[in-house]
Amino acid sequence: MFKKLLAIAAAMTVTACASPYIATPYDRTTANVTTIALADDSLAPQAIAYEVASTGANFGLIGALVDAGIQESRKQAVNDALGTVQFDAETILERRITSTLTTQGYTVQTLSGDREKRDFLVSYPAAGSDAYLDIVVTEYGYMSSGAGQPFRPTVYAKVRLMRASDNTLLMENMILYNPIAPTEGVITLAPNPEYAFRNREGLLEDPTRLAAGLEDALVRVADTAAQLMR
Repeated sequence: MFKKLLAIAAAMTVTACASPYIATPYDRTTANVTTIALADDSLAPQAIAYEVASTGANFGLIGALVDAGIQESRKQAVNDALGTVQFDAETILERRITSTLTTQGYTVQTLSGDREKRDFLVSYPAAGSDAYLDIVVTEYGYMSSGAGQPFRPTVYAKVRLMRASDNTLLMENMILYNPIAPTEGVITLAPNPEYAFRNREGLLEDPTRLAAGLEDALVRVADTAAQLMR
């Protein structure tokens, strides 16, 4: 469990990298894409509920181990609360992207399949579409910047569009909703102030509002991803 939380912390601090991220912009005129296969299994099965630089981690190995238990307990409580309102992050994201791209003139189908890890697919099966849209949400849930700071919705996503005929990269970008630190070159979205929770108890007191905050964040990320293909 401790190693898993360290991995999450590493993912969260990716925004502190010195090298600027370089995106690949989309040119709709030359891409000649009208039909899109949307890769499935975009999100991890559970949301995070993470406090950066949590108090327990400041007291050496024992403190870090205690902190890991606190972080995991909070995460499980948040996911249990989301389960009571049948929250389905995957469906929210995919439906929003599909509907938005459809209004932009694309025909979209879902490409089923499981990912071995939270990364772009290595290969894409035949789908009969012009291109594959691959969206990976590496982390989503709630995050606090430190003890005493509110928990806010957080989504870290990367997206790319690949031409089906020859696997040419047509577009690639990163979308960070409420990142822990700014990163040059990526799309950064500020969190909705309506969904700020003061602590663990605040997160759990209203599962419907808890889910609404994540849905709002995922919809904004989905809309941003679709806008990259205008």
